[in-house]
Amino acid sequence: MGWLWEKSHRPKVKELSFRGIPRVFAVFCRRMLISVCASQIWRKCHLFLVVVLLSGSVIAQSTEINPHANEPCGYATVLQQLEKQYPGFKTSFDQQTQKALQLEAVRAFSEGLERRKKVIKDTMYYYDTVYTIPVVFHVLYNVANENLNDSLLISQVEVLNRDFNRLNEDSVKTRSVFKSRAGSARIQFEFAKLDPNGLATTGIVRKTTTRTTFGSSGGGIQDLMKSSSTGGSDPWDPTKYLNIWVCDLSVNNQDNLLGYAYPPYGHPSWGSGSWVADSRQGVVLHYKVVGRNNPRATGAIAMSNKGRCAVHEVGHFLGLRHIWADDQFSANRCIADDFIDDTPLQGIGAGFTCNLGGNTCIEPVNDLPDMFENYMDYSTEACQNLFTKRQVQMMRTSITDFRTELPIKTEIVTRMRVFDTVVYDEVLIYPISAESDVVVEIRNEEILEALDIQFYNLLGQTMTEPTQLLTNETRFDTQTWADGFYVAVLKRISDGKVIRKQKLFVD
Repeated sequence: MGWLWEKSHRPKVKELSFRGIPRVFAVFCRRMLISVCASQIWRKCHLFLVVVLLSGSVIAQSTEINPHANEPCGYATVLQQLEKQYPGFKTSFDQQTQKALQLEAVRAFSEGLERRKKVIKDTMYYYDTVYTIPVVFHVLYNVANENLNDSLLISQVEVLNRDFNRLNEDSVKTRSVFKSRAGSARIQFEFAKLDPNGLATTGIVRKTTTRTTFGSSGGGIQDLMKSSSTGGSDPWDPTKYLNIWVCDLSVNNQDNLLGYAYPPYGHPSWGSGSWVADSRQGVVLHYKVVGRNNPRATGAIAMSNKGRCAVHEVGHFLGLRHIWADDQFSANRCIADDFIDDTPLQGIGAGFTCNLGGNTCIEPVNDLPDMFENYMDYSTEACQNLFTKRQVQMMRTSITDFRTELPIKTEIVTRMRVFDTVVYDEVLIYPISAESDVVVEIRNEEILEALDIQFYNLLGQTMTEPTQLLTNETRFDTQTWADGFYVAVLKRISDGKVIRKQKLFVD
């Protein structure tokens, strides 16, 4: 994920531990080393390192001791454990990732358009599939402070919808070099409306637990929150719901691990669909980082209060890796990448900063800086503001090829160009979130009284009655509408012809 305690504000390096020497001298060594190196007095720095190394007192800290010590996202640990449980998993994971992206590229090329888009008749309308994923939160609490209120969970879903569809206000902060690479996933999230038994639900399960924490002092992933037998909450069918467990992940009162998720891929020897049906599938979040402006995100994790820990983990859930491919501890960190060709090679997480000068991998051609704007980096939430187009492609492919039963699929029609009715380009339809209104603006008075408009949700249910457009500006109150995508249908009154279907996002 992109967030950790204070020392993580610096770029991550293997820490040096001083053993077998007095504590006072150890502190002195650390301070001298930092001071000398930071001042770029390289000769002195080199000499000091030689002396310390020859003493046999400096030992590189093993990443095997506690992977979470420097990893607020447990994804790398998940992959390690899967490899141990199913030898060959990592190799298969790499192959399936590349295959999925290659197949998607071939399909797009052969069709001449992006996949899932079709041209109809002589106009430039196209169908575009929006995926709506039902979410169930399992809120586990030992004390009242861990029992998050509904408003935080609602805000978390809002953040997911904004960030996945590039409707986030800070999208304007994307650096110019990366703006053309930013994409909208056309994926939205909503609280589950029906439980596995077909009964109405809020999409929130609350459960008290005797466990004071679900964190693991050994640094591994135990998934105890995912079973009622171990103090957690049993998942709803993981092929049909996105399960999000909210619980305490601290270890010894340290908030190192903030979340993790499992990828959607299986192993070649497993039965078809066996992996996505695994009860471990879903997202786990530390209760302190759920939602926007969570008051529990204080101290070292105060920078994790924008709800983007969930964005990052859902990215993993839909097939994305960390932007540096979890290879920061290898000898040559710039060899491995995330298989996404519009994210630049990156040798390490962004260091929990917005480092404008960061460039951990110099490429011989078309070199680019580290993309700290990416939700799959280790940068502060204030830095993050985009998924790339190829990351979008990967996530949508993960849905169509692996998580096939998960979303509600809705094809909506969007107007690109209409050759015979260009005059209707003078009709603008847009939401004003601050006023809970959708505005229909007519800039050409010649077509007043000639059109009517009606709004639908993605299930085809009517949100308004047909309304004749009689004035230059007509407003529709959306206060009672749930956050998400809607379709505005504009018709010509004279013959009932639909001249435009336009999607919009209301929040």
